[in-house]
Amino acid sequence: MFDVDARSVPEGESNDVDDEPSTLGEKRLARAVVGGLVLLVAALVGLVFLLVLLVTVAVFPGAVKLDGLAPVFWALLLLAPCSVIAMAITVPTRRLVRVTFTPSPAVARLSDAAFGWLSAFLVGVMLLEWTPLVHAHSVLPAVAVATVGLVLEPLVERVGGSKAKGDQGGTPAR
Repeated sequence: MFDVDARSVPEGESNDVDDEPSTLGEKRLARAVVGGLVLLVAALVGLVFLLVLLVTVAVFPGAVKLDGLAPVFWALLLLAPCSVIAMAITVPTRRLVRVTFTPSPAVARLSDAAFGWLSAFLVGVMLLEWTPLVHAHSVLPAVAVATVGLVLEPLVERVGGSKAKGDQGGTPAR
């Protein structure tokens, strides 16, 4: 409909659309946006963890004692390192089991669920032991949190999977 010729484009510029930031200001803005998104996601994960922590303390009042509000912040700070340590243990072992035994799809899902539970349990135990001002008298809260995560995982996958399938089929074929 419209014909754009070379005379309508200012000299030194091209018709190509460039999504990459080109100036220093654009690069700083892009970094700030990415940093803000990372902080937002970290805050949401932290809030979910806080909710799980508070529910666990309420359900098992004799198993865990918190000395004030500071342990909550310590636990949020220690969550990432504990997760990395747990994954450093479980991921290689999971891959070794997969390569060594070459399980059927059903056994592979069961194995993944077992290693997922073990990873969540290890994170829970490390947080109970390493968080300052937390006095844990039992590992029952770590078992409960890992088991709840194991039970909720298929539900989250179904909800996330149905949204992803709905997004893929949005444009009809012609």
